[in-house]
Amino acid sequence: MSASKKDSSEKHTWELTGSWAGAWKIFAGIGVLGLIGAGLGYTQDARRFAFSWMFAFITVLTIALGALFFVLIQRLTSAGWSVTVRRTAEFFAYGVVIMIPLFLPVLGTMNQLFPWLGSHDAHGEHGGEHAAPHKGEEHGSIPFVTPAYAQEHAPAPAQGGPAGDHAAPPPGAMPHGGPAGMGPHGMPGAMPGFGHGGMGPMGAGAHGGHGGPVAAGLPDPHALEHKELMEKKAGYLNRNAFLIRAVVYFVIWAFLALRLFGYSAAQDRSKDPKLTLKAQSFAPGATMLFALSVTFAAFDWVMSLEPTWFSTIFGVYVFAGGVVSSYAVMILVTMALRNAGPLSGAVTVEHYHDLGKLMFGFLVFWAYIGFSQFMLIWYAALPEETTFFHNRWDHTPWARVSLVLIVVHFVVPFFWLISRNFKRNLGRLQLGAALLLVMHVVDIYWLVMPNYLLNKPGFSFHWMDAACLLAVGGIYGAFVFFRMTKYPLVPVGDPRLQRSLHFQNA
Repeated sequence: MSASKKDSSEKHTWELTGSWAGAWKIFAGIGVLGLIGAGLGYTQDARRFAFSWMFAFITVLTIALGALFFVLIQRLTSAGWSVTVRRTAEFFAYGVVIMIPLFLPVLGTMNQLFPWLGSHDAHGEHGGEHAAPHKGEEHGSIPFVTPAYAQEHAPAPAQGGPAGDHAAPPPGAMPHGGPAGMGPHGMPGAMPGFGHGGMGPMGAGAHGGHGGPVAAGLPDPHALEHKELMEKKAGYLNRNAFLIRAVVYFVIWAFLALRLFGYSAAQDRSKDPKLTLKAQSFAPGATMLFALSVTFAAFDWVMSLEPTWFSTIFGVYVFAGGVVSSYAVMILVTMALRNAGPLSGAVTVEHYHDLGKLMFGFLVFWAYIGFSQFMLIWYAALPEETTFFHNRWDHTPWARVSLVLIVVHFVVPFFWLISRNFKRNLGRLQLGAALLLVMHVVDIYWLVMPNYLLNKPGFSFHWMDAACLLAVGGIYGAFVFFRMTKYPLVPVGDPRLQRSLHFQNA
């Protein structure tokens, strides 16, 4: 390396100065306004606040975790090209620390969010103040399984029940000559509300003469099936286990973010190359902890909003969406800092080309996981699994949102970013990153909010959703940008800095 090149790089301090030094104050103001709106919303509708806050929290948390993943992978592979952009990811990963207090509203509204808490309490597992269901949320009002599934598993009405076209069979007899749980002539139970023996929305027979189990005065099969499933999952879905796991998740994430940032910041001062080796040796085990914690956090905080549904790759889906959004944020923030001056000369078109390739690759991975989840559930056609997609397709406005995700979150950015020229055109790359960041917000909204009116139409956007997103995003942004004012925007002590500054794409 020539002396002129060294001098050229050493004259830069890469500090957050000028108007950007006060950016954290703007984010703090946004966060305070959002908190005021969210607090006002809580006094009006505590249950809607709970879901709005959960949506906002998961949206921002996945961005922070995606940034943490980027740092881990760069350390794991000992990458040299990414040194000048890694510090930005380290700042956003460090922001996971502020997500800990932002999780407190989730804990305070747990009984509004998670049906399995109300289910256990209703059966005396916890008792006390949570024993009664929320107003308008009795067990019969929000079915936890599809009516077809409930009918297939419902007990036969006892003799002496109200007779319609056909009297109820005696105990143990097979109705219509078919095995238990089968429709007439041995055919599977009909779809809800359709045909002979179909169940209506409230569990009654489709035809007036076919009194269902509810009409016969027996327990609602929806509630019975829900109780049975929740008893099987009670060892995992219970308050104490949930709280313990939440503590473990945050301890892992905070430990990883602090340790990785600590190695990088200490190297700024000491210039000790051994810190690079320490970070590299730390990365493999850290990556395993990261993968497990993110997967189970997705199960706990998003999938259990609909506790009878399950998908083994749901955690991977949430992870992939978070990674795509974190690349989008890195591209947008570094471009803004580059144009304003603090990152001038540190991040070049070559870096953006690689960031664009990674964002595009994880976009395809996100779509692949989403399609795989859908295909396997559609192929197996198990009613307890298909409920997730029925809730996002059968009721407005979720069918339109599902189509928007397919077209705007994948098809459009796929063809927008597939070209090498587009990834090297900073204006077009910036537009693609902004689109993917917006669609990540829509994606998390699509995952969380259908559970607010589970199996019911009539959902509409509420101003509280935006207020909570501004609150969480503003506080997180203020924390991250305030941190940026305390450290260089580039790891000035990294031994591979010169390699990154003069990086050329193949």
